Amino acid sequence: MKKFNTDAITDIGVKKSVNQDALLLKQAHSTAVGDICFGCLCDGMGGLSAGEIASSALVHRMDEWFRVELPGLLSRPDFTESLSEDPSCENIYLRQVEKNWDYIVNEMNVRLQKYGMQKGIRIGTTIVAILVIENDYIIMNVGDSRAYRCSDEECDLLTHDHSYVQQQMDMGRMTREEAKVSDKKSVLLQCVGASEEVVPSFYYGKCGDNNKYLLCSDGLWRRMEEKEIISMLQRKQALEAMTNLVKKRGETDNISGLVIAV
Repeated sequence: MKKFNTDAITDIGVKKSVNQDALLLKQAHSTAVGDICFGCLCDGMGGLSAGEIASSALVHRMDEWFRVELPGLLSRPDFTESLSEDPSCENIYLRQVEKNWDYIVNEMNVRLQKYGMQKGIRIGTTIVAILVIENDYIIMNVGDSRAYRCSDEECDLLTHDHSYVQQQMDMGRMTREEAKVSDKKSVLLQCVGASEEVVPSFYYGKCGDNNKYLLCSDGLWRRMEEKEIISMLQRKQALEAMTNLVKKRGETDNISGLVIAV
C-alpha cells in the first residue's frame, strides 16, 4: 500500500472557549483503483450558536460516506451517465464522488436547518474536502475554508471563497488589501446549515510529483502569505509551526489544517 505522508492539527486558539473546527484524515487501498487518501475540514460559524455542532455533524457524515458508501462506489464496474454530461474529469469514480458529496452537503444543510429550528438557534459550517485516488484528486468547498497545492517553488490556491469580500474582489470593488481589513471579511455568502440553498464548488486535477495539499480554516490562512506557506510546509511539524506563527500575529479564531503529501 502506498503511504501518503499526512499531518493534521486543530487548535482552540487564544481567545475562544470552544473549538468550532472539526477535521478528518484517512487512508485506504482499493483493488479497483489503488491507493486513496481522504481529508475533510469544517469550520463552524463563530457568529452563530453552537457552530461546533454543525462542523462535527458534517465531518461525521463525511466519515460515514468514506466508511460505508465509498467502498460500494469503487466496487461498481460501470455507471450510467447522461449523454449530455460534459465531464471535467476523466476519472469516472471521481465524477460519482462529486454527485455523492453534492447530495451530502444538501442533505446536511436541511438536517442542520431543522435542528436549528427545533432548538431555536442558527448553526452553520464551512467545508473543504479532498479525495486523492492514486494520481487524481477532487476537491469540494463551501464557504471560506481553503485548499492549496504546494511544491517547493509554488503555492496555488485551488478553491474560491464563498464570501462577501471575495465577491467584491471578483467585481473589482475591493482590493486584496482592503479585504484583509474589512469588517465584513468573515461574512459568508453560503454555508452548510445556514443557507437556503447550498451550491458546492468542485475542482479536479492531477497530482504532481512532490505536491502537498493543504486544507485549512480561515484561522490558519488569514494571517499568512502564500510564499510563507511554501517555506513553512518544508519544515518538520509544519502545521504546528504555522499555528504558532499566526497566534503570534494576533489570530484569535480557532486554527485548523491538514496536509496530504503525494
